[in-house]
Amino acid sequence: MVLALASAPDPFAPESAPHALRVVWQEDDLVAIDKPSGLLSQGGPGAAGANVVDLARERFRREGVGVLHRLDRNVSGLVLVSLARDVGEAMSCAFAEGRVERRYEAVAKVPRALEVTDQVIDAPLVKDARTNLVRLARDGEPGAKPARTRVHLRERVQAPLGWLAILDCWPITGRSHQIRAHLRSAEMPLVGDPKYGVAARGVSRPLLHASAMAFTHPRTGRRVELALPAPWSRAALLTLRRA
Repeated sequence: MVLALASAPDPFAPESAPHALRVVWQEDDLVAIDKPSGLLSQGGPGAAGANVVDLARERFRREGVGVLHRLDRNVSGLVLVSLARDVGEAMSCAFAEGRVERRYEAVAKVPRALEVTDQVIDAPLVKDARTNLVRLARDGEPGAKPARTRVHLRERVQAPLGWLAILDCWPITGRSHQIRAHLRSAEMPLVGDPKYGVAARGVSRPLLHASAMAFTHPRTGRRVELALPAPWSRAALLTLRRA
């Protein structure tokens, strides 16, 4: 496993979006980026500000540069970028077919009596195009998409904000805002998430971080495992208070 060191402390971002591209791994036309909170994964209509794709094109000066999956703007962590079209196409298929394992670290506010350590949240989601919000779908609702998230309770800590859970989350499917909406539905709202979670003093981002990834390199056939610690510490979490 390639274990990358976290970049300079977040907690708890972002005052301004960083414009530097931090490469934590590179091999045979694939690059892993440590995306900070506040930096877009890619540009597009209505997406103002620096983004990973444009920064990668500027740095590598290659044809076929493309981001292979997206993180929400204020979510940090590992983002995989291709530097060649054939590798990008092969990896896009791997993502679509569920052959890329991804793990996220999340910090959620939880009931004091929470005892479940492992669960799979299996709940279809539907997106409201007007508000850009995702919610659990009603039975037979048009536009609903299957969504499954595996959740493991790593640790519970007590802060002035209340009981918090440090969670490992594996999105089995890859729906927009999936982890955020699923945790809310399970009464484990993310700390710092303005859409689905709870506010905390000094927290300007959802405490959700893409912490690990594993896949087979399409060119070499080698198993690649990457890990990137969250930018916050346990000690920082113990200071969290109500906004």
